[in-house]
Order: sequence, then C-alpha cells, then structure tokens
Amino acid sequence: MINLIPKPKFVEEKFGEFVINGETTLYADDNLTFARDSLNAFVEETCGYKLPVVVSKQAGIAFVYDRHIHKEGYTLSADVDNVVIKASSEAGAFYAVQSLRQLTRGDLIENAEFLTLHAVYIEDEPRYNVRSIMLDEARHFFGMDVVKNLLDMMAYHKLNTLHWHLTDNEGWRIEIKKYPLLTEVGAIRKGTQTMAWGNQCIDWTLHEGYYTQQEIKEIVQYAERLNITIIPEIDMPAHFGAAIAAYPWLSCRDVEMDVPIIHGGTPEKNGIGHVIACTGKESTFRFIYDVLDEVCALFPGPYVHIGGDEAPKGEWKKCPHCQKVIEEMGLKDEENLQGYFNNKIAVYLKRKGKRMIGWNEILTSKKLDNSIIAEYWTHKRDMKVENYLLSGHDVILAKHQAFYLDMTYAQNNLKTTYEFEPEKYNITAGLKGILGLEGAVWTEWISTEERLNFQLYPRLQAVSEVAWTPKENRNYKDFMERLKKYLPILDRYDVVYCPLSMVNQGGLKKLSTINEFNKRNAHAEYNRAMSIRKRKKYRV
Repeated sequence: MINLIPKPKFVEEKFGEFVINGETTLYADDNLTFARDSLNAFVEETCGYKLPVVVSKQAGIAFVYDRHIHKEGYTLSADVDNVVIKASSEAGAFYAVQSLRQLTRGDLIENAEFLTLHAVYIEDEPRYNVRSIMLDEARHFFGMDVVKNLLDMMAYHKLNTLHWHLTDNEGWRIEIKKYPLLTEVGAIRKGTQTMAWGNQCIDWTLHEGYYTQQEIKEIVQYAERLNITIIPEIDMPAHFGAAIAAYPWLSCRDVEMDVPIIHGGTPEKNGIGHVIACTGKESTFRFIYDVLDEVCALFPGPYVHIGGDEAPKGEWKKCPHCQKVIEEMGLKDEENLQGYFNNKIAVYLKRKGKRMIGWNEILTSKKLDNSIIAEYWTHKRDMKVENYLLSGHDVILAKHQAFYLDMTYAQNNLKTTYEFEPEKYNITAGLKGILGLEGAVWTEWISTEERLNFQLYPRLQAVSEVAWTPKENRNYKDFMERLKKYLPILDRYDVVYCPLSMVNQGGLKKLSTINEFNKRNAHAEYNRAMSIRKRKKYRV
C-alpha cells in the first residue's frame, strides 16, 4: 500500500527501491527550482547534507516542466535508478515534494544516512481548486508561530487556502493604520465566556492580541512559498461589535459598548445581539472602504470574505438613516438593504481586482452582483444556494455537518467528514460552480494550540482527501489504514490529535457528549481525550 494522504488520482506500484544519499544529484528546469530547493532543504534537515545540484536532466532526481499537466498536478516516476517529476508549475512540483516526504517517511527519521523510496508511478491532480481551512482568531488570538505551523501542515496535505477570520464581535485582530482604535480598543476584551453556549461562566482574564501589518506581510509571504492563498475575513455588517466598541458612530444609534465577552445577548449585556453597522450613513461606507484599502494591499489573493451572516435587522428598522436609504433606493425591506450593502462592497472590491465572498445568508437578498461567491455553511438545507449554483454562480462548501471542525467528534465525526459529497446535501446540479471545500475552526471554546490541534487532527487529513482525491478513489476503510501509519508523524512533532477510539462515537454516549458541549461544558470531550493520552492509550 502506498501511504499517501491525500490519496493520489492514480498510483501504480513497481518493483525495487530508489535510494537518496549524499551522491544523489538534483536537477530542475528553470521554472521549477523552488520545488527542487524545497526537497533539498528537507533532505538536509533529515540527513544533515544537501544533494548536489547539476544541469543535466539525467540527474538522480529531476524536476521537468510539462505544460500539459494540471496547474497543481504532477507525475512522479520512481525506479531503482532515478526519480522524474513532471509539472507545469511550481505548485504541482511542490506537491510532488510533499508526496516524496511521505513516501520516504523522512519526517520520522533523525540523522538518517539515507532515505529510500519504493518504486512507483503516480499521476495526480486536485479535484477542487479551493481546498481550505478556516481559522478564527477573533475569538482567541494565537500568534504567528501557530499560524505558520498550521500553514506547514496544510501544505503537507496539499491544502491551498487559509480563510483567516480576523474580526468579529469579540475581537479585531488586524492593524488598520487609519483607524488605530480598532486595535487599541477593539483587540482587547475584559473577559471571555468560557464553558458552553448554555453556560455563561466568565473568565475575567484580559484577552488581547492583534497582527501588525508587518506581521501580516510576513505570514502572507510564508504562505505564498507554500502555495497557499490567504483569504482575509473582515466581518460586516453584523459581527461588528469590536469595531463599534472602537468607533460607536459606526452603529445606528452611536452605541457605547465594550468589546463583547459573551457569545450571545445584547450590547447592554456585553454580548452580540443586535449590534450591526449602520448602512444608512455614508460614514460607515467610508470607514469600510478605508479598511478594505489597507486589507487589499496586504493580501494579494483574489478574494476577500465579508461574512454577512447572522445579521439582525432590528436596529435598521428603527434607524432613520437606514429607512431613508430603503425609501430612496426603492428597496422592499431590510433584507434587501443588506443586499444593497453587499453590492456596494462587492463593486468596490471588484474595482480593486477582488471577488467578495459571503456566508450563504447573503443570498436572502435579491439582485446580488454576479461577482459574489457564496459560502454554504448552514446546517439546514438552503434552496437559495442550490438555485445560485443553477444560475451559474460560484459557491464554496463548508457544510456544518461535515466541515465544522470545532464541533465535538461526537457531533461531526471523522467518517462523516471523510464521506462528504455534495449530493448528500441535495446539491445535484450546478456542480461546476463549486469552487472547493473548507474545514472551519471557530474558536469560542478553543484558546490553546493544543486544543486547536485536537479539533483539527485527524479531520484536516480527511478534509484534504475529500478536496483532492476523486470520489471513485476514496474509501474510508482504506483511509483509516493509511491514517494509522501516518499518525506517528504527528507524534514525532508532538502534535496533539483526537485518539482514533473517539473519532466516531455513537449511541447514548454521542447524544450525551453533544448535550454537554452545548449546555454545560464544551471542553468535556477534549478533557477525556487528554486523559486517554496521559494513560498512554492514545494511539488506539
């Protein structure tokens, strides 16, 4: 068995082994040199020496340009004499290197004299163009090292998009030079609701943190080297509490409030409730345009996410500014006022060469700009998403049941994530409009890297295979066999993950865990897993 995650499109095992040692030579065509250097860095880290680089394609390992291959695809042909990797881009060649890392098991070896690779022929390319993980840092701030560690793991599994949720009610995590209070005020909250949705226990520990623009640039450059595009999310018009705490004039009635500490409620109770940006004031749009100017300058990728979900309309109904816009623009109601808001932002971003993404609630509005991408997350079936696809628009799938990785494994188990197909959620037409898939990690109850990793792994591995591997090549039993052989790599790097004995809970235990997560203690499943780890029964 070839132990690769994600599983390639086509694999043929051959007889023999290729040995990588200090005499193995390296070659790369001019436009594939980064992949060559990535492989050499891996060999140096594992074996303590670099491979000699030569100018002949007859090298031991050769990276050869082939324009006929998919832009992120590659072929890898290894026999006892040499390895030839063909690709049409640095991205495809880089993914071939990730496959080589797994095939040699080099990540499990320290101070190796040599590496071996089983003879094999692989043809590989991704199923979807967007293969994404979403990290929420508005609720809890993790810092550069955690983000870079996540990016490394994503690249290792051929995921190519980080959706970075940087602002919400509970925190503003990106420096905006024109509006310094966004981080001086909006990045700091006095406490945090810590236990569960139904348990409003507060930890009155100051929580703060944000990324300077220089740090953002460093992370973006780091991601680019790994063939990862970062999509920033700046939430609007709802989930706007941290911004309003910094600049009360952004709200309909100039609400004076602290950064919310409760994941629900009203501003008066220091929660979210009806906090929303005023869409009737031109000053709100000027603020948003100014913010987007700085955001777009920092993130060269083609997308900007604005959230747009869970937008309460009560303030708009009472606001004279908002009602004036509804009347002047001939809008039917407040839902269409949000559509008016969305379109203004989409057009502004389009002028800057970006496409706007919003959660699927934005589809409630009518006559949206054609450039807008909807991201489908809601648990219940949304016919508007299906119709959006049918009408030729683009959608990213992040369905709650399969891809909300902050949920307990009892609720969103590994098998459900792995066996995701659009048809299971009534998406049977307009499939060409599906840009890709996303595993989302919201962090209301996640405050440490260890806990983040527990929620991510091994579900990130499942997400990567669903997004990369053709449906007909996937088999859950086969995946689990490969996963068992992969987990020692996580152990080697001391990455916490959910023990396999807990990834597919059922029966009364499942119901009990879900109820506990929602009402009393969102950390109970994690605590049980850490207990298993301490008893040295972790790899079950």
